[in-house]
Amino acid sequence: MNDITNRTVDCPHRVECGACSLLLLSYGEQLESKRRRLADVLNEKLRLTPRMVLGTLPSPRIEGYRNRAKMAISSDRDHRSSLGYFQRRTREVVDAPHCGVLIPELLETTQQLRRLLNSRARFPFALRHIDLRCGSDPAQQHLTLVIRAEKLPKLPIEAIAGACPHVVGIGVNLNPKGGPQVIKGPIEPVYGAREVFVESSGLSLRVSPGSFFQVNLGLLPEIHTKMAEFLGSGNLLLDLYAGVGTHGLALRENFRRVLCVEGVRGSVADAKASITAGRVDNVEVIASPIHRAIRRLRSEKPEAIILNPSATGADPPALETIVDSTARTLAYLSCDPATLARDLAVLIKGGFKLATVQAVDMMPQTSQVESLALLRR
Repeated sequence: MNDITNRTVDCPHRVECGACSLLLLSYGEQLESKRRRLADVLNEKLRLTPRMVLGTLPSPRIEGYRNRAKMAISSDRDHRSSLGYFQRRTREVVDAPHCGVLIPELLETTQQLRRLLNSRARFPFALRHIDLRCGSDPAQQHLTLVIRAEKLPKLPIEAIAGACPHVVGIGVNLNPKGGPQVIKGPIEPVYGAREVFVESSGLSLRVSPGSFFQVNLGLLPEIHTKMAEFLGSGNLLLDLYAGVGTHGLALRENFRRVLCVEGVRGSVADAKASITAGRVDNVEVIASPIHRAIRRLRSEKPEAIILNPSATGADPPALETIVDSTARTLAYLSCDPATLARDLAVLIKGGFKLATVQAVDMMPQTSQVESLALLRR
């Protein structure tokens, strides 16, 4: 562990890009800064004792860990294309051919795409973003081309497939209005595979391009071990904001039934496909936003609940359902300390007690703080 915590890494894009804002700190200092930030934010709303805030859960890898690259494209007056990230607080694209947080095979593909963009291959000017991801096998990648147009233009699909041997599938997302949300609407397949697969807890989970999945697969086993030890076993586990079913499926052997609730259609389809392929007979998926599933959820009697919302936190109906439920234990996996603090205040007022909370370093080198809070009645 000391070998990792004492390490520092650097990046030639550090100053211009700014996304990896903790690069100048040793990894041990990064972990402590995230623990401290989480504690500071939670203490503004909650009364915590020091033993409640555990040390940050470290990532097994501090570079080359990220399984998804969402990059922007821009061209200069000489028609030279850049492929990289928006400079902080601007819309200027920083070319990033040496991004060290990407899994090496993903980085290799972005370099091949950059060369192709600057070759004689004809790409439409409306191509504005790429979304490249892999599952457990980094040599099996899916590429989504995000195009600011209402109609599908001609694309050099064969040239992309020839230049990027790790890309096994390509999709297109038409986003004519652009804006901060890179992908809006459906992703239409145009070549090869339509998804990637993640090996998790004895299952092969299908992950489609529009579905959310953790960008650092190395932390999932320990997260699931901590959840399983705390939540125990019983008749029913609820997994709210379940995504493709990652967490509920991981704990399926501890409960007689697992009920996953997810409102994104693509993620629901992925979860059901994984359940069918894995011949899992005790996990059910409700295809509905939380607020529309309230009546069904109130008729259930769970012993434990997993909560994994987006950065906006849990919807009030979800929190009300949890407070009114029979659940004795709760695991809340959060990607924003501020909304976590807000939601924990509601849960604690409703009768739960915070046992422990710890930052989870899902994104080393960056200031992003994710965390796992464990509560009981």
